[in-house]
Amino acid sequence: MLLGIWAAKNTIALRNILLVSGALLSIFYITKEIKSSCLRDHCDLWRILPLAFLALAFIWVVSHYLFFAIDPIQQLKELKSTWLRAFMASIVGLGTGLALRNHPNRLNLLWLGVFIAFIVLFSQYIPRALTQQKLLVPDYDYYLFHLKINTVLMGTILLAGIDGALIDHLRAIQFQWRYFRLWYLFYWLIGTAMALWSFVYIVDARNGIGLSTILYGFWFICATVILIQSQLKLPSLKNWLVFLFATAGLLLILYFAFLQTKVNAGWSSLIDDAKIAVQIDRYPNWQNLAQMGYPKREDGRVVTPNTYERVAWATAGSRAIIEYPLGVGVLSYPFAIHPSRPPNIQTGEGLSGIATHSGWVELGLAFGVPALALIFGALLLSFMNAIRGAYPAKMTILGLSILILCLYTVGEVAISHGLEILFFLLALLPGLMLTSEILSQELTSTSCFK
Repeated sequence: MLLGIWAAKNTIALRNILLVSGALLSIFYITKEIKSSCLRDHCDLWRILPLAFLALAFIWVVSHYLFFAIDPIQQLKELKSTWLRAFMASIVGLGTGLALRNHPNRLNLLWLGVFIAFIVLFSQYIPRALTQQKLLVPDYDYYLFHLKINTVLMGTILLAGIDGALIDHLRAIQFQWRYFRLWYLFYWLIGTAMALWSFVYIVDARNGIGLSTILYGFWFICATVILIQSQLKLPSLKNWLVFLFATAGLLLILYFAFLQTKVNAGWSSLIDDAKIAVQIDRYPNWQNLAQMGYPKREDGRVVTPNTYERVAWATAGSRAIIEYPLGVGVLSYPFAIHPSRPPNIQTGEGLSGIATHSGWVELGLAFGVPALALIFGALLLSFMNAIRGAYPAKMTILGLSILILCLYTVGEVAISHGLEILFFLLALLPGLMLTSEILSQELTSTSCFK
C-alpha cells in the first residue's frame, strides 16, 4: 500500500503512518530473521556489502552535519525529516526483501499498490478526455500524481517491477507453458499499457518513454543472450518464451514512442538542443531564463525549454560537484547556497530555476562525491551479485538496478518521497539476495538467466 501512495498528492500523514508502522514491523521481522541460522548462512561479505555501503551513506550524512555544515539549521531540519524518513524507508525495503526473497511468485503483490494507483489515475483521466474529446489531457494539478516526474517515477517502477516479476515467474516454472499463470500476462500487459499511455497522453513525459525504452532494451538484450545460449546447449521451443515477451514489450514501447513524436516535437530537436545546452559558458541563459530567455538553434528556432534546462543544469551541477566535492549538506535546492553558484542564478526557496532536475546531481551537490560513491557502490554490487548468482528474484533485481541508475539521472530526488523511494529500493535489492540460489539444472544452464 505504501508504494501505491508514496508519490500521491495529499497523503503525507498516511505515508508517515505507514512508513513508521512498516519500519517497526520490519525491525521486528529483521531481528527474527537474524536469529535464524538460515539467514546467517547467506550473509557472506559480497551480499552484505551493499547494505554496509548504505549504512555508511547515512553515517556520512550525519558526519557532514557535524563537521562540514554550511547551513546547519536547514541541514538539521532535513536530518530530522527527509533523512529520517529515508532511513526508515531503507529498513522497510530490507524487511520487504527478506520477506519476499524465497517467494518470487509473490513479487507481483509488491507492485499491486502502484498498479491500483494507476487505475485511480485513469479514472481521473478518462472523464476529462471524453469531455474534451481528445487523448492528450495533461493537468498536473488535478491528477493523483502531482507534476510529471511523479507519474514517471511510479510508472517506471511499475514497469520494472512487473517485468522482473514476470520473468522470475517464468524462471520459477522453468519456462514451461503448462505451468504459466495467465493472470501474470494480463497483469503485465495492462500495467505496461497504463504506464506507457500515461507517459504519452496524461503527462506528456519524454523521459518516461526514454526510460522505458532503455529498460526494455535491456530486457531484449538479456532475452537474446539466453535464447542464443540455450539454443546452442539444448534447443527447445520453450527457450523462445522469454524472447517473445521481451520482443513484444520492446515493440509496444517503440509504438508508444512513435505516438509521442506526434504530440511532442521535442524529440526531433533533442540532439541539437542538447549540443547547445552543454555549452553553459557560451549560452549562460540557464542561469536566469526570465531575464535572458532561451537561446536559439542554428535554424533560428528557440530550443525546446525542457531539454535545454535539464541538460544545462545537469552540466553546471556536475561541474560544481567537481569544484566542491564535499557538498553543501542541504538537499533542498543545494545550488542556491553552493560556493560555485553562478553569478546570475535566481535565489529563493521554491524557485524551480535553481533545481538541476537530476537526482544524482542534486545528491552530489548536497553531499558530494562520498555520498555518490557509496550509493553507486551499493547499486553496482547489487547488480553484480545478481549477475553472478541464480537468485529467485534475479531479474527483478537486475531490472530495478538499471532503472534506479537511469531514473535518478533524469528525476528530481530533492522531493522527499523521491529520496525515500530511492533508499527503499536500494535496501530491497540486497535483501532479495539473502537466500539460497536456485539449483535447478534448467535455470543454471545459462549464465545470464540462471
